[in-house]
Amino acid sequence: MKTRLLSLIALSVFTLSISAQDARSILDKAADAYNKAGGVTVSFTLDSKDTKAKTVYSYDGKALMKGDKFKIEIPDAVTWFDGTTQWVYVKDTEEVNISNPTGEELQGISPSMLFGIYKKGYNLTYKGEKRLAGKTIQEVELTPQKKNADISKIQVQIDKANNIFSKITLTDKVGVQNILSIKSYQAGTSIPDATFSFNKKDYPRAEVVDLR
Repeated sequence: MKTRLLSLIALSVFTLSISAQDARSILDKAADAYNKAGGVTVSFTLDSKDTKAKTVYSYDGKALMKGDKFKIEIPDAVTWFDGTTQWVYVKDTEEVNISNPTGEELQGISPSMLFGIYKKGYNLTYKGEKRLAGKTIQEVELTPQKKNADISKIQVQIDKANNIFSKITLTDKVGVQNILSIKSYQAGTSIPDATFSFNKKDYPRAEVVDLR
């Protein structure tokens, strides 16, 4: 009986190890595809769900990305990040907040963060494949190794044919889900570095608030 129990434990550990290896391999391929893509233009839908309050807020947006730089446009705001500094322009108040976000803060807003954060600090689980809209989708789940992390888990769906993310779901520690669904993805576009920085000339009436 004891030998059988040890065998079951060993099999479980081996299965988990294979699952983690599969998950890492899938994410490695997705990261490699992104790093080779040059400039990337993405249109998306973001659904923010509060499971406790039972509310859903949904909007469409556009993201321009190159390496760790990005510009995100949504109906009520524009965010720029040049790799170090972040500018957030709020349209209603015409206010721009400047900050130097931490890596953990960027996890909730940066479309490209998954291409690096999975390499340490997360346990990876391969959840299998399924067919969606005629495509073979691979699912991977990331759970933080750090206790009391702001994000409780990240679920990603990747198109097996081209290694491109099709959906990313971030669940925070209070149960709020942010679901990013990719509507279109164009790689190899030429995007100047100036695109990822706020230009005061384009927003002459904006009030700049430096929070650094």
